[in-house]
Amino acid sequence: MPVLQLDDQQFPLSAGANRIGAGAGADITVPGYSDLSVEAVIDGGASPTIRRAEESAHVRVNGVLLGAEPTPLMHGDKIEVAGLELRYADDSKGGATQFVSASEIAAIAGAKRTGAARATAASGGRLVSLVDGKEYSVPASGLVLGRDASCDVVVAQSEVSRRHAEIVPGDDGYTLRDMSANGLYVNGERVQGSLKLARADVVRLGTEEFRFYADVLQAAPKPVEPSPVTAAVETVPSSDLLEMDLLPIMSTASVAPAAVPTAMPVPVAATAPAPILAPLAPPAMPVAKDLRPVLAVLESTNEGPGKGTQYELRSSLGHVGRGAHNDVRLSDESVSETHAKLQKRDDGWYVVDMDSTNGTYVGGSRVSGERKLEGSPDVRFGGLKFQFTAVGAGSAAELEIKGTRAIAAMPKASTTAAPAVERESAPSAVPLPAPVARGGVPAWIWIIAALVVVAAVAFFMLKGRA
Repeated sequence: MPVLQLDDQQFPLSAGANRIGAGAGADITVPGYSDLSVEAVIDGGASPTIRRAEESAHVRVNGVLLGAEPTPLMHGDKIEVAGLELRYADDSKGGATQFVSASEIAAIAGAKRTGAARATAASGGRLVSLVDGKEYSVPASGLVLGRDASCDVVVAQSEVSRRHAEIVPGDDGYTLRDMSANGLYVNGERVQGSLKLARADVVRLGTEEFRFYADVLQAAPKPVEPSPVTAAVETVPSSDLLEMDLLPIMSTASVAPAAVPTAMPVPVAATAPAPILAPLAPPAMPVAKDLRPVLAVLESTNEGPGKGTQYELRSSLGHVGRGAHNDVRLSDESVSETHAKLQKRDDGWYVVDMDSTNGTYVGGSRVSGERKLEGSPDVRFGGLKFQFTAVGAGSAAELEIKGTRAIAAMPKASTTAAPAVERESAPSAVPLPAPVARGGVPAWIWIIAALVVVAAVAFFMLKGRA
């Protein structure tokens, strides 16, 4: 029989309408709210649903605000009314545990982590379902997984124990504990007792799989060891001092060589030559801005510092993956090298899965082949969630659809001369002779010519007198 659970209380549900709230019209009374009206109605039967009793009522199912349309209820769903959380439980889903034979256990092969194990800190822990894309945060009190409706993560399968496993945070990360009859698997291998989880590990209960994420543990910075050149102190005889670079330093300080003792300890660092200034790098060229219109936007909805990050698609075909060749590059272990592609066709946008390891999901449903993107759906690549939004197509988009690619114009180079860069110890500039005006003769040439004529006249006069 289906029931609603509030702490230790259980409220049986009938096959008809079950009104939740307070007052004479309520079938299930919420304690502590005598002035509350009927907020929600659960319609029982073979496929139970929940709906709002009034348009102004605020009812949440699994943390999502209930809309105008009824929502189906499943074993383990959490219903929030007037700030109180009730759990929907179905006895047919919470029966006795069915034991699995050893041969069937050996045949279970779960997904594995992609990449090397990465240690995590005791923060940011969450499980992401690889079936429907739901995300479950790991609180400080821990996260319980099992078949019972009171569990934080409910897997309604007969081979799953009522309390199958739990994840608890510790000082050095998160620990997964097995409390089941049929076993718990991480990356395809059975857990013996407990296991320290690494980022991107795949946890399997029954036939459902979850990928674990947490903040990456930052390695402590290595202590900087003193350089042997600066730490070592040598005793150098005065006869060798004159052959070293210390002599110019001493002369600059106006110290006579005779004042140097015969066995003065000299730090080797003092004998090192002055650093040579590296030439300045030329200014970077300006990056050409892509002037093509934005056709679609992927916005990250994952909790964390990257939430709200937007990826713009300016082409009618964009590839998504971990490799550097992709248009949308996602550096996460759950994303394949070439994961999926987004393609704009005549009738709208489509997402195509490229045989990725951890799958592509639209609205919580795994994509097999391709799927049309209607409206602004939730799209997930591996363990990363996004909201896809198509933007009105412009002329550049129409050209791309027809096979013509619009190329962004390069910005014009600036005509302003770059300022001169002065360098230390640069030689003083040598003045150049003034530029000669075209069509004229410099005055200094006329002076030399006049001196030559005077000298010639004087020579011939003296020769005539002789």
